[in-house]
Amino acid sequence: MIRDEVNVWLSEDPGHRLLGREVIHPGTQRTGTVGTVYIRTSKATGKTVGRTAHMRPLDASGREWTADPRELTPLRLLAPDMPAGAQ
Repeated sequence: MIRDEVNVWLSEDPGHRLLGREVIHPGTQRTGTVGTVYIRTSKATGKTVGRTAHMRPLDASGREWTADPRELTPLRLLAPDMPAGAQ
């Protein structure tokens, strides 16, 4: 639950780079798949005040969890985009 939810608008970040990725939270060593990233925007100023990532666990615990997406690290690095015409 977000503490200041009365003072913020919540919206999803459909283009976040970690969506659908398997990640690890280095501080807790928990691993999961990012299902949603929420953006918290101040109702008073209209400025983004934070983001929260929601993960589904990779282990069998069944315990979903949240974290600041800036604290998450992808478990697998994606290959860089190939230049047009490359094989």
